[in-house]
Amino acid sequence: MVMRFWTRRYFCGNTGCQRRIFAEQLPGLANRRARGTQRLEKTIVHVGLECGGEPGRRLCKNLGITTSGDTILRRLRAMPQAVTHDGNVIGVDDFAFRRGQHYGTIIVDHESGGVIDLLPDRTSSSLETWLRARGTLPTIVTRDRSGVYAKAVATAAPDAIQVADRWHLLANCREALVRVIDRHHSPINQAMENAQSHALNVASIQITHESTSNPISMVDRPLVLSESSGPLTTSSNQQQSLDRRARRITRYEQVVEHHQQGMSQREIALRLKMSRRQVKKLLNADSFPERARTYHHRQIDRHIHSLQLQWSQGVRNAAELTRHIRTLGYTGSDNMVRRCVAPWRTTAEPTRWHASTPDHPPSAPLKFHRPSSERLSWLLIKDDLVRRDGEAQLLTELANVCEPIHAASNLARTFITAVRERDVTMLTAWTESASQETSTKEMNGFAQGLVRNWPEVKAAVQLPWSNGRTEGHVNRLKLIKRKMFGRAKLDLLRIRVMARGP
Repeated sequence: MVMRFWTRRYFCGNTGCQRRIFAEQLPGLANRRARGTQRLEKTIVHVGLECGGEPGRRLCKNLGITTSGDTILRRLRAMPQAVTHDGNVIGVDDFAFRRGQHYGTIIVDHESGGVIDLLPDRTSSSLETWLRARGTLPTIVTRDRSGVYAKAVATAAPDAIQVADRWHLLANCREALVRVIDRHHSPINQAMENAQSHALNVASIQITHESTSNPISMVDRPLVLSESSGPLTTSSNQQQSLDRRARRITRYEQVVEHHQQGMSQREIALRLKMSRRQVKKLLNADSFPERARTYHHRQIDRHIHSLQLQWSQGVRNAAELTRHIRTLGYTGSDNMVRRCVAPWRTTAEPTRWHASTPDHPPSAPLKFHRPSSERLSWLLIKDDLVRRDGEAQLLTELANVCEPIHAASNLARTFITAVRERDVTMLTAWTESASQETSTKEMNGFAQGLVRNWPEVKAAVQLPWSNGRTEGHVNRLKLIKRKMFGRAKLDLLRIRVMARGP
């Protein structure tokens, strides 16, 4: 739409004036020399702040506004810079321009909740220069446990109270527990065997009890899945998994052999073309670290008991099995059922479930898989985590066969309680307990790190401030950056992160 106006022109009679003709302006409608209304300009700016250049152009086209992506970006860069106030409580964190290569720094005002500034890197000198250029220095600074920002704050604002992020404290404690678990694979395997033996005993006792209390003929009694008499067949995926495991075992043996020959971790990594972190992890393990099976939740998982019961009664047709579980609420496809029962047809020792009568559901499986170190750490510290088959018995057996893991998990639970209850006295006692020689070396190192940074750790427990708001703005910044396809320069990224619109 084009709007035409009749305006008046004025002539200046002063011969010394360089301009002789003046046009009447349209205040409130259009800016000087503008070819669009102020309302249109604001709309384009708002679209640019939310969508960027080319996505904003496509949105404007649907709104009936003819413009280009470059014009939208020019409008954004022509905006007046957002007014930021010198906050007394600020949060500092890093973000990635390009992950693993180039990082920047985001600074957030905790009191107002907005972003103060973005820095082009995450060096100590850059943050120190920014702090010195401020009108007033902050009194409280929240940060992660990085020493780069700690050094900058201590140099530029020595009177500021530094507060460690409580989430990072809890995460570092659990990471220490994961390292303890990675160092004790043999006890975990032993606990797995004990748990499986316990499941076998429970199943045999249940079979004996039900056979004496409710005897039925062998013809009417459902069969219990057992080892097949046929030859063992392996699918292509299973064979590939076995081949990969064999290669991992060979690599582990090579790492141990080179280490026994006196080679350093750097030399081993270069010779075997591995990372030093992986070499260190393999050397710290007391035996070959088995890889945990990845667990993917499927819709059919809730009907496994019913499928096993039907299978033990001789039902082998996948279509018939599908029709049966559809009556129980299953809404998935037939192919999912076929893929679920396919291993039961080919393996010599399928996962066995006890099935006595239709009125009695099957008990726990007699064979289950080792959880990963990450999941096992969560199982050890969280009581409300949903246990999968056999995991509860595994935790019981693990506490009996591996004292280091049991002690480390108790220390982790105590630390989490001290942080969440904001109890400095309990935290002080915890550091003394975890620093003793009887503790594991991982928990000992974590406790010594807390002691070295005790002022900010103590402030994290005592003060209400944390770096959670900063982490939230980092998440928002990632979304904005990805909507710009990762090609935003710092000036445009700063405008979209800091601006609140015209």
